[in-house]
Amino acid sequence: MMIRNWIKGPLGTTVASATAASGIALLVALFTSIPSHGPPSRSLSSQVELLIRMEVFFTTLNLVLLVALAVIYVQLYRDLPNKYTASLLVLSLALLLYAGTSNPVVHNVFGFRPRPNIGAFVFLPDFFIGLAILVLLYQSQT
Repeated sequence: MMIRNWIKGPLGTTVASATAASGIALLVALFTSIPSHGPPSRSLSSQVELLIRMEVFFTTLNLVLLVALAVIYVQLYRDLPNKYTASLLVLSLALLLYAGTSNPVVHNVFGFRPRPNIGAFVFLPDFFIGLAILVLLYQSQT
């Protein structure tokens, strides 16, 4: 009985959302072609490609979680239209725009190549933003 309550509760919903978003992000990260930086004949080292794929994973994860969060905030605003719920909706939309524009897949779609000075600190901010999104997602359901 306790497991059923956990699954139907805010924590279970948040874990399910994070799991589904992680699956989508993993598929995008694994099956997206990563362009080389510099001249077209130059290929990426495996380490740089891994870092770019990690950035694709975290930014896609954030994007999917933010879509879920925006849907929750739209429903919340419809039920309780006030300045606070409107600001939550604007916050989620601003973060959604950030997640979309920071994704290397979007850069590739618009013809930009990866940055040559890529390192672990490229995706770490996206990881921490993802944690903050999970907290917001959990809090929005309690």
